[in-house]
Amino acid sequence: MKEVSPVHIHILHGDDSFSLNRAVKEMLHQAGDPAEVDMNTTRLDGKQVTFEEIQNAVNTLPFFGGARWVIVDAVLAKIDKSRTEKFMRLLEAMPPDNKLVLNIDDHQRWRKDAGNNWIQVWETLHDGHWLAQWAVAHDQAEMKAFPLPDEKAMDGWVTGEVKRQGGTIQPEAARELSRHVGNETSIASQEITKLLTYVNYARAVTAKDVIELVLDEGSADVFVMLDAMVEGRTREAQSLMHQLLEQDQPEVILGAISHRFRQLIQVREALDAREDLKVLVERKVIFNNQVGKYTQHARRFNMEKLESIYHKLLELDVQSKTSQLDLETTLEVFVVETSN
Repeated sequence: MKEVSPVHIHILHGDDSFSLNRAVKEMLHQAGDPAEVDMNTTRLDGKQVTFEEIQNAVNTLPFFGGARWVIVDAVLAKIDKSRTEKFMRLLEAMPPDNKLVLNIDDHQRWRKDAGNNWIQVWETLHDGHWLAQWAVAHDQAEMKAFPLPDEKAMDGWVTGEVKRQGGTIQPEAARELSRHVGNETSIASQEITKLLTYVNYARAVTAKDVIELVLDEGSADVFVMLDAMVEGRTREAQSLMHQLLEQDQPEVILGAISHRFRQLIQVREALDAREDLKVLVERKVIFNNQVGKYTQHARRFNMEKLESIYHKLLELDVQSKTSQLDLETTLEVFVVETSN
């Protein structure tokens, strides 16, 4: 029987970037004194760093005898087949008191299994991927998936998030909020905070609260801005973006934009393949009430343009975590360039 090692390598993957990043923050929050943890935390962009830089970071001893935390975003960007063995040796040799968090942008897709049944599998970190197989075979590692909830599961996600924030919500209210925000988990979380503040945490949030607060005053502007941007209404999109940046965190807005273009890429793929767009509802890409509008939006871009925009957004996401990027200014420029 092999000796059990404490988990100190965390492999996080999925397309719910809000929940994934919150999981990272919670790990750091639970690690000890915030000032000491911050001093001992290094965040790296997997698209920019070298293998040697990752190696040096994970082997650096922590200050004051705590734990060294190394977070690597987009970790698989430069690890091709020729580097997998080297990277696995690095993981196996790193000091057990140091903590490594590997973040991987991943998405689910449908395929048929051996029994000809449709199942969902991860595009990147599937069961046959070398890193997934390594993690299963090593007790010092754990894998956690963060999939976006589908239309049926979003009500439950909202209810769970309300509970996590210390409040309660009526089922009809959870349904009304999820109908409005789709599976934009970052925006849903913000709206839940506003709703709980509105009811002063003293009673359950009702559907009337959602209609009065969210639909009239809250995140509707986010979706109006996104619609204006992809429909080419530049001045309106620019004005709404400026307003949003005054009231919301730029990281949340960036997440909403990235999610929308990820959806449009999959809609464009379906259109090009002449698929019935209802398959995207079944695959939890979009909700049923979004099919018509998203079809119109996707037709405004060719696939090359959509992929170029999406890759730029992914780069901005990584840069916002690993550098002093002025994300607010960058987003204002982005919305003008994209809507023109």
